[in-house]
Amino acid sequence: MSSVSSTSSSLGNTALRGFGGLASGIDRDALIEQMTARTTSKITAKKQAMTKLEWKRDAYRSISNKIIDLQDNYLSYSATKSLKNSDFFAKNQVSAQGDPAYTKYISATGNADTASRVSVLGVNQLATSATLISGEKGASPITLGGISASDFKNKEVKTSNLSGTKLTFGTYSITDKKFTEEATFTFPTSYEKKLDGGKTETVTIDYTASSKDIVNQLNEALDSQGFLGKDGKSGIKFELSGAQIQISQTPNITDKGKSCVIRGTSSALKSLGFNSDKKMNQDDIDNGISLKEFNDHTSSFEAAAITKQSLSSYLKGKSISVSYGGQTKNIELIGDKEEIKEFSDFKTSLQTKLNKAFGSGKVTVGEDDEHRLTFTIPKDNTATDSTAKDNKQTLQISADSKELQNALGITSTQSNKISTGSSLWENRGKLGLEKYKTKEDLNNALENFTVNGTKIEGITVDTTVSELLTAINNNKDAGVTATYLGRENKFVLSSNEKGEGREISLGAEDDAANLIFGGVSQDGTDGEMSILYNGVKTTITSSSNTFSIDGLDIRATNTFNTGSATAEGGVSFTASADTEKVTETVKKFIEAYNAMIDEVRTQATTKPDSNYKPLTDDQKNEMNETSIKNWEDKAKEGILYNSSALKDLDNATQGIFSSMMINGVSYDDLEKIGISFSDDYTAGGKIVFDEEKFKTAMDSDPEKVSDLFTGTHGIVNTIDSTLSTYATRYASRNGNSYGVLIEEAGSEKLSLTLTNNSIYKELKDMQETITNLQSQLSTEQDRYISQFTQMERLINQMNSQSSYLSQLGG
Repeated sequence: MSSVSSTSSSLGNTALRGFGGLASGIDRDALIEQMTARTTSKITAKKQAMTKLEWKRDAYRSISNKIIDLQDNYLSYSATKSLKNSDFFAKNQVSAQGDPAYTKYISATGNADTASRVSVLGVNQLATSATLISGEKGASPITLGGISASDFKNKEVKTSNLSGTKLTFGTYSITDKKFTEEATFTFPTSYEKKLDGGKTETVTIDYTASSKDIVNQLNEALDSQGFLGKDGKSGIKFELSGAQIQISQTPNITDKGKSCVIRGTSSALKSLGFNSDKKMNQDDIDNGISLKEFNDHTSSFEAAAITKQSLSSYLKGKSISVSYGGQTKNIELIGDKEEIKEFSDFKTSLQTKLNKAFGSGKVTVGEDDEHRLTFTIPKDNTATDSTAKDNKQTLQISADSKELQNALGITSTQSNKISTGSSLWENRGKLGLEKYKTKEDLNNALENFTVNGTKIEGITVDTTVSELLTAINNNKDAGVTATYLGRENKFVLSSNEKGEGREISLGAEDDAANLIFGGVSQDGTDGEMSILYNGVKTTITSSSNTFSIDGLDIRATNTFNTGSATAEGGVSFTASADTEKVTETVKKFIEAYNAMIDEVRTQATTKPDSNYKPLTDDQKNEMNETSIKNWEDKAKEGILYNSSALKDLDNATQGIFSSMMINGVSYDDLEKIGISFSDDYTAGGKIVFDEEKFKTAMDSDPEKVSDLFTGTHGIVNTIDSTLSTYATRYASRNGNSYGVLIEEAGSEKLSLTLTNNSIYKELKDMQETITNLQSQLSTEQDRYISQFTQMERLINQMNSQSSYLSQLGG
């Protein structure tokens, strides 16, 4: 494809202004197009010149970006894999040598010279944290407070008809007879509530609560979604008017939201109490229900949203999750085909299901003194002593919905031990806080909850055990990690720092913190290691398990040779370079460098094809995308041909090895480490890399490899100084210049240069010229249109006079 034929209208549209040729029969627009062709051609030529200049800019940037990437990734001291840093090539891989029974406990990093002069004879003691282990906490049967003998006969359970239903808002087109959905609110089981400090908490909606509480939670859920609203707020809200629920717009409603109606098929309508009577026909409902229509046709919200049934009926098909001995099973409370009317039959059925799930005698179903349903782990009858021991297993029972939790009388998860997901108040008996009889008393005690003299803020009766542990762990000043050992039913506090002098304090003996966490304490200890250094046996200590000796860090993970260390039974060290890592990095550097050289060489030597020029908009309209891309790819070839900056860069990269030789670097030495210059004169100075030779050199003499790369006139510094003349991030290191290529075209990697380069200024001047030419074209068009309009008017007058005279002569 060497040419594209096209016509282009200078007016843009036929009869753009006025109607030409109605009287004269002349194609006015075609004539004006011919008369303004010179100006139009100037605009087209200037736009094509701008496009070519933009291509030229992008081609320069492609090369300068590759240079900066090389500098960022390999040629800068700040690069993670800097080839300028001699340490990168050094023997920094320290390996432990000796008896495998000991070397598995020792590792080292750092100074290779020190490593060759030190041996570890033994580790006498590891550094430890201070610890505080509480006494075993209370355990008790799990009680389902909502199920008793009396409840089973008489209790009425409320269930929600609203949860999971949808309310859809949108617009209805009478013309298209189509409803367009804008947004749908699904009544959720939970939502994320925003708290101070950017934090959030998950709130579970209780659809069986009072209508007022439900409405408040639903509005918070709407706000959490920003439903049909702006500024993080909902555009609608629910409110109560007597027993009826109403929907209204808020000041945050979006413009689209203002015109929305409720889709008549929304599944939530019935559960909200919407009741269309004779005043609303089916067409009205199908076309969408306005908020006013909804509010005028609602009945009792509670009656519509809640279904009431007996406890035994409600429990049919419902399941609880039971965890015991590391297994979790879903236990159906009453099967769909079971007919259970008596509490005793219910207990028997549950016991059978638990026996099948976990084995007989593992979990016992019973009732407490108030005849409430209980789950208990029996004593460990396999104990060898005369008295049975408490079973250490943990039993947990949970229900996934708030509705089921309410019916059972439990929180989300109940345990025979401490329920970490339940509040401090609910766990107070197991935590040792039973002396606090009221929530107020316990809240007052928790006000001064301190660890290591640091007050743990925000702890209340409603704080869960899990949240308490998190609050302690997140407080850096407290300096401890708090954990709960479920099987042992104990708490452990351990200091974050190891070493002698570390301890944990909890204040007064009867403080809440001491009641929960108090127990057996053990102060921290220093680590102790016996070494042989320069032939001298000595013992060193550390507050951590890393021992530092003259730039060498030795880490111990266990003790050995305690009290009987000998020079013959120790661990010595050898150091080597990380050959694989260095080889891979050098390989990638050379690949990236050669890719840049390829692009420079191609751009500098490829001649452009004068038959391919930038396409005009009209030409593009006649072509498909593939044809446009193929054309422009061809037109961009040779865009930098004859560029003096690129020729200079091409010559400079070809001279890199010569520059190194002039400054005393031996080409033979480079070849020995697998680095050579391509003997293909068309390659433009590419580097040839022999990976196997390089690895051999790294294994045998990494210092020599390092010198050839990082020396003053070595590979890295020579390449860096050569390329920095053409592109660099650091103008201050390059005579206050970002480099020839960036001064010419700028770079996206240096935002200040995008509008401070030669091509940008040329493009700006071109755009001003085009703007002036377009103004000139518009003036010419207006003048010719005016003249043709006047001509048409005169012809009309002549035609009218001629017709009149003809009538007179008739």
